[in-house]
Amino acid sequence: MHLNIDFINTFLGYHYTFFVVLFAFLLGILFSYVWFLGKNKKDNFDKKKLESYVKGINYIIEDDTDKAIEEFTETAKLDPDLIDIYVSIGNLFRKKGEINRALIIHKSLMVRPHLNKQTKLKLYINIGVDYRKAGLYDRAKEYFKNALSIDPKNQQAKKLLYEVYEDSKDWENALVWYKRFSKGDEHRLAHILTEIGKEKLKENDLSQAKKSFEKALKIYDDCIDARLKLGDVFMGMGDIDKAYKQWEQVCKINPGLTDVALSKINDIEALKKVIKNLLVLFPDNRYILFFCANHLFNINEKKKSLSLYKKLIKIGVKPESVFKKFIQIERDRMPDFILEFIDEEQDRYTRYTCTNCGYSTHNHFFLCPKCRQWDKVKVEIL
Repeated sequence: MHLNIDFINTFLGYHYTFFVVLFAFLLGILFSYVWFLGKNKKDNFDKKKLESYVKGINYIIEDDTDKAIEEFTETAKLDPDLIDIYVSIGNLFRKKGEINRALIIHKSLMVRPHLNKQTKLKLYINIGVDYRKAGLYDRAKEYFKNALSIDPKNQQAKKLLYEVYEDSKDWENALVWYKRFSKGDEHRLAHILTEIGKEKLKENDLSQAKKSFEKALKIYDDCIDARLKLGDVFMGMGDIDKAYKQWEQVCKINPGLTDVALSKINDIEALKKVIKNLLVLFPDNRYILFFCANHLFNINEKKKSLSLYKKLIKIGVKPESVFKKFIQIERDRMPDFILEFIDEEQDRYTRYTCTNCGYSTHNHFFLCPKCRQWDKVKVEIL
């Protein structure tokens, strides 16, 4: 009987140990299964976020702003902590022209707790861009300065702040900003001084305007805008010969802007003299030939202008406007059906294109309104 009791106790002991091990094993499997389900759910969640984000990027590439906003909004719903997604949504609203919605989104992010410096920097810059787009330049300046208070060396914030000074035509402060952060870019400095000179010219302060333009040319001798305006100053002072010399010099420095300079000369005899000088110096330059021909045509020097149009055709310059002018001069010899194709009112014979970004217009510019680069204009005869 004693052996049987020992046997039973031993048997129960073994089974107790077995059940403990089995229970622990099953519990481990259960925890593993729960962990696996959680991980799988998280993976699916992350996959869904990624898919939504990638779709949004694709819509941006396809320039479908509405669908991009829709997808990014879905991504943001999946994870409200994705600040970069909200920033992107705000930027897309700004691109659509819905500035108020962009500002609401970007500014709402600023009140979130525990934002790090880089996130604050990004938000300040984007809110500044929103205000700039809305034309609220003072507010834009405020936010760009806030960005620079976080990172004084941030090039993007520096560039944007300077451009807001340009947008608001606050050239005195643009000069201050240049001296603080952009020393060495003499090309830009010359244009800032030129713009300050223009303000003085509007105020009829010819003396200060002259100083600004001359200072600009001392820094950058090929600053066409400064030279054109210096001619205006001399004209205002009654020194007509010096004015004409400045405008003639513009044609020599940049023949593509000959039309801009010659259009300032109102005296016919003086215009003829300048044209003669230019044709001697540049007998085969297409811009000099074309614009001089046009101005001779306008002062009724048809025979002289005709010889220049013929020369243009001979050297291979054959835009539509040259043929139209040619036909207008020779209209008495032309059949009626050809004259029907001539629009005598046409006055847009040139196109100005920014070589940096491709912006194109019929109106001349020194500062590209799209990419904000100075003197990147290419002149095309149409």
